[in-house]
Amino acid sequence: MADEEEDVNWFKVLPWWQKILVLLVGFGIAALFFLGPDAFGQINENKSQGPPEPILHVSVVSHFDQPWAMEIDDLNAFQTLTKNHPKMRWTHLYNPVAYTQLTPHYKKMESFVKKCRDDHGAEIGVHLHMYESLLKRAGVKFRNSPSMNAKSVDTSQDDTGYSVPMTIYSRNEIDKILNFTLNKFKEKNLGRPRSFCAGFYAASIELQKAIATNGYYISAAAFPPSNDFGAQYAPSWHELSGWDKTVTVRSRPYKISEKTILPIGTAPYIIAKDGKPLIEFPQTCKIDWMVSGEHMKTIFREHLKFCKQGQMSAVCLAIHENNAAQHLDKYDKVLNFIDEQILSNAKKGIRIKYSTLSVIRNSFLENKMNQPRKRK
Repeated sequence: MADEEEDVNWFKVLPWWQKILVLLVGFGIAALFFLGPDAFGQINENKSQGPPEPILHVSVVSHFDQPWAMEIDDLNAFQTLTKNHPKMRWTHLYNPVAYTQLTPHYKKMESFVKKCRDDHGAEIGVHLHMYESLLKRAGVKFRNSPSMNAKSVDTSQDDTGYSVPMTIYSRNEIDKILNFTLNKFKEKNLGRPRSFCAGFYAASIELQKAIATNGYYISAAAFPPSNDFGAQYAPSWHELSGWDKTVTVRSRPYKISEKTILPIGTAPYIIAKDGKPLIEFPQTCKIDWMVSGEHMKTIFREHLKFCKQGQMSAVCLAIHENNAAQHLDKYDKVLNFIDEQILSNAKKGIRIKYSTLSVIRNSFLENKMNQPRKRK
């Protein structure tokens, strides 16, 4: 009985300062159990305390340029990248021309992009080249000139329509093309597309207003014209694309002005159907044949610098569907590098995340860290 009384009264005989110490330890243990790890300063993504962490988004975008030219080896290459990099999130810019002219593997292609969406968090957007078969089905008269892949605009033409810019068509014609595309997506259960890129990255104020009116939220067209990193397009592209040297491999997503498609634009901005600005996502790493693996890694590091300065940024890795097998090894190695960077930078408080285009748009609109400073 005496032992029990000693156990009960031990606290009473302690000096006052030891009593305070015991109480503090007790409160700390209670906080651990009732408040969880946040009480000890660890990050809880569901609770926002203090400024948001800097994020570097990495988008992997496939361009379906010539679906009929995609071989089984190319499809297998896409599947290999998906398997090898489970955190990666595709944005497949799909082309409805697969349904307007003979495309041998269209069922397998369609099944693949849907599986990516349903099982791997991918997004299905739109990529359009002005092919005659597509325009005919949309009720638009086909044109074969000018070409964005020629030495000179004046005498250029492309009888397939592949390199003819979408921007030469009228607003009414563009609306017809976009309406046909949306109906085909609905018919094939491809979902409501929110991301868009015209062939050869052609863009204009009218085209950007048209895609916003037709339900798109983000454009993936701003293309660096210089050869600082990688190759350049043909001379006629520089005259017809709508882009200039203000777009670089270091450019970040921006709101598209009603006055210019370039990143120097200011308010008022083109507004999408959700009431928020249409966003332009620069193609920082150009596309497969134009850049080496080392180019892509260097550009990635340039954008990582923004995050180290407390700002948000985004990098785009783009690849065509019909030469995926040819570039598989290069992209696999670059994605291995990024996978490693995700782990190593997390320890430094820098978050690197694979994201679809729509996720990037939402992130940039919600986070004020990335907003450019107003010019005085």
